[in-house]
Amino acid sequence: MRAFRQSKQAVAESASLLSVIVTALTSRVEASQSLVSDLGAKLETFDQRTSHLESEQSNVRNNYLQLLRHLQELLSNDKRLVLELEQMKTKLTTIQQPRMVMRNLPSRNQATSLPVPAENVLATLTPTERQTLDILRREGGKSAPELGRRTKKSREHMARLMKKLYLDGFVDKESNHPPFRYKLNDKIGSILGNDEKSITAEPPEKA
Repeated sequence: MRAFRQSKQAVAESASLLSVIVTALTSRVEASQSLVSDLGAKLETFDQRTSHLESEQSNVRNNYLQLLRHLQELLSNDKRLVLELEQMKTKLTTIQQPRMVMRNLPSRNQATSLPVPAENVLATLTPTERQTLDILRREGGKSAPELGRRTKKSREHMARLMKKLYLDGFVDKESNHPPFRYKLNDKIGSILGNDEKSITAEPPEKA
């Protein structure tokens, strides 16, 4: 599950970076196109007004022509690069990620017919992780600093703990930008239930 989320995030970041590059290059293409048009118009005007001074202004005209050819070449290269980046962005956004199911949990279609005991879900969690899930279950979404104060853990410790719970699928993010707020995953919540019984106790050992 962790590898899936990290892969998904890497794909999203790559697609976002390509979007920025494409936007910048598109602006550059438009500016180059405008400059080429202006130079072409100036060249035509120049030819009309300087026909009687051809010998003196031949070098100037040649310079304009060279600059025009250079800009046209740059424009062509930029257009080709934009096309390649667009194709790469399309491939990134259409990558089909393998569907992964969190360990010890049923699939979405089995959730109602094959309930998983809460003890199985909590078996691999530390007391602090169970306490954190219990707070989110009872009180709703909270930020990592809030949870750190409630559990008497440092900011750094709680940040690492919430990242682990998020990557393992126990919690979801309510916001996409810091400070993040976390809430109990709906599937976990349905398994643990909504009663007042605490889930912070150590799960019973199997007979």
